[in-house]
Amino acid sequence: MYTIVPLCLSGENNMTLINHLLYLTQPFVNRPDLIQGPGGNTSVKDEEGNMIIKASGFRFEEITVESGYSKVNSKKISDYFFNVKVTDKTQEEKHSLQVIQNNILKQSSGEFFPKPSMETGFHAVLDEFVIHTHSVWSNLINCITEPFELLKKIQSKTGLIIAYIPFVSPGFGLSYLITQELKKANELQIKRPQIFFLENHGIVSHSNDLVEAQTMLLEVDKAIQNLLGISNEYPKTEILSMEKYYTPSNDFVWNSILKYQVDKQFFNQVLFPDQTVFFNNQITFSEDFGKKINIIPVKGIQYHCGEREAKSIHETMTAYFFLFDNILKLNKTPRFVSNEEIDYINNMDMEKHRKSLMK
Repeated sequence: MYTIVPLCLSGENNMTLINHLLYLTQPFVNRPDLIQGPGGNTSVKDEEGNMIIKASGFRFEEITVESGYSKVNSKKISDYFFNVKVTDKTQEEKHSLQVIQNNILKQSSGEFFPKPSMETGFHAVLDEFVIHTHSVWSNLINCITEPFELLKKIQSKTGLIIAYIPFVSPGFGLSYLITQELKKANELQIKRPQIFFLENHGIVSHSNDLVEAQTMLLEVDKAIQNLLGISNEYPKTEILSMEKYYTPSNDFVWNSILKYQVDKQFFNQVLFPDQTVFFNNQITFSEDFGKKINIIPVKGIQYHCGEREAKSIHETMTAYFFLFDNILKLNKTPRFVSNEEIDYINNMDMEKHRKSLMK
């Protein structure tokens, strides 16, 4: 556990923001049920418009005092999202990335901080402390066709103000829709949502109180488990190092493959963006070592890549089968991401950048 340093509102103490980011992130480190691979992000702001946020491509446990985060002028990024008029999504995606790039700050060495998360936009418009996870518990709601009755019950049980964001690719589109929710609340002079459920994606909490931001997310996940009658036990996601590849340490994924008679077409059913990012054109059902994911009859599963990437792939694979299996057990209908959105995600420059950092 990290020690909190009293927040320096003047923004002069860079170490204070870093310590707060570490503390904010800590409950979600090494929680593959909440974060798979380099997914999710956390951020902390000061009153001068500076924001420290997880850098693109880093895992939560890789954030340290020295690395794993970026620093941006969040006020200028926030102003852009509150004022942008969209005419072309693809062009605005590029424009928003340029706005964020132009507002990355310099380190004491004079070098710029690394690229921040592609979701920097919605972090910039939200409160002081922001947490975004890919919680499998929240995604049991996000990945079904009729989530609204369950969302009403969760809101009633927790007393939190919840907004549901229809699916849009990570990056500009998601930040834009969250900003629209905030603008709507401002116009109606009502309280802003505290929790955002992101269809086929994850969940976001934000607050001007660090502990509240953490507690709200954990409380929502617990409420979902209780409501759906699902144990909080989650399959282990460790991998074993073999001579030329990595393999799962247990049979959860393999048993799921056998249970659903999985073939290559099965993985075209995409429940969340990271599934297509890590699986696209990388799965084979033969000993084709040009692919990273080998599902071989009798022999089992082999990940032919570096340990860091194999770990992320396996965490993503585990989350996918956990969601698919439990949605069917609950007699719900899975909601899959459209082919059009899948193609858009696979062609996003920031997803390509994030994927390149996995090796």
